[in-house]
Amino acid sequence: MLDPDIAALIGQPAEMPPLTPELIPMMRANMAMMAAAMPGTDIDHVEDFDADGVPARLYRPASDEPLPLLVFLHGGGWMFGDLDTHDAMTRHLTAASGCAVLGVGYRLAPEHKFPAGLDDAMTALDWARRSAARLGCDPARIALGGESAGGNLTAAVTLRLRDEGKPQPLFQLLIHPATDMSFALPSFAEVAAPGLSKTYLDACREYYLGDTPESDPLASPLHAASHAGLAPAIVLTASEDPLRDDGEYYAAALVRSGVETLACRLPGLPHGFQFLPITIAAVAAANDLIGGLVRRYFACR
Repeated sequence: MLDPDIAALIGQPAEMPPLTPELIPMMRANMAMMAAAMPGTDIDHVEDFDADGVPARLYRPASDEPLPLLVFLHGGGWMFGDLDTHDAMTRHLTAASGCAVLGVGYRLAPEHKFPAGLDDAMTALDWARRSAARLGCDPARIALGGESAGGNLTAAVTLRLRDEGKPQPLFQLLIHPATDMSFALPSFAEVAAPGLSKTYLDACREYYLGDTPESDPLASPLHAASHAGLAPAIVLTASEDPLRDDGEYYAAALVRSGVETLACRLPGLPHGFQFLPITIAAVAAANDLIGGLVRRYFACR
C-alpha cells in the first residue's frame, strides 16, 4: 500500500501514452523542470569533471581525511536523466552517507544504444579509481551503486569486471534495479503502476537494446550463467514497484552464488522514490537508511 503522503502528492497515475521517439525530448524537458524545483542539501565541495570523456560530478563533504567514494549511476529508463536532473538526489545521498559521491552522466538511448551507457559506467569507475587520491578520496574504498536503470548498469559492470579479470568495487548498491529485460516477473501482475507499465518498459528496452538480445547478461544481469565472484551487494526494493521482483530475484541469485547480500524491501514506496521531495517523511527515512547502509559498509571493509 502506497505511503499516504506519497499518494496525496502523486495522485492516481495516468496511463502513459505510447513512448514514441517524438515524446522523448518533451519527457526529458519535463524531468529537467521537475528536478529544478527539487531542493538539494548543501554539500561542502561540488565539482564537475571530465572522466575520460564522461561527464562526472563529485560531491564531497568537509573532511580532513580521505573519504570513501561511491560512484553512482542515476536512473531514467536508460533514456532520461543527467547530472542536473539527479543533483538533489545525489546531494541527499552524500549528506546521509557522509562519503564522497561521484555522479556519472552516461550516454543515453536512443541516440546511444547498448552498450554505450555501460561503457561510460566502466570508464567512469576506472577514472575514479585512478583519480581518487587527487579527489580527496581513499583509493582502497571505492564502491559502485545506482538506482533503476543505474542499478541495472551497476550489476552489469560487476559482471563485466569479473569476466574481464578486473577488481570488483568494494561493494555494489542496487536500488530497485532492473535485472530482467523481459519485464515479466510476478510483481508486474501484482503491482499496478500505470506510469511504469510493461508497455512503457518494453519501449525502453527496444530503444536501449536495439538488436541486442534481451537475454544478454550485460543487459539482463539476472540471466548470467553465474553470479559468483561479484562484489558484496546491498539490494533495496520498493513494495509498490512493478520491478520489485527484479531486485529480489537478483538478490536471491547472488545469495545462491555465495555473494554476501543484504536485501531489504522498503514498505509503502514506489519506483523512483528518491526522485520525490525529501520533505516527505517516508522518502527522508528511506534516504537515511540508504546513507546509513553505505556508511556502515564502508566502515566495516
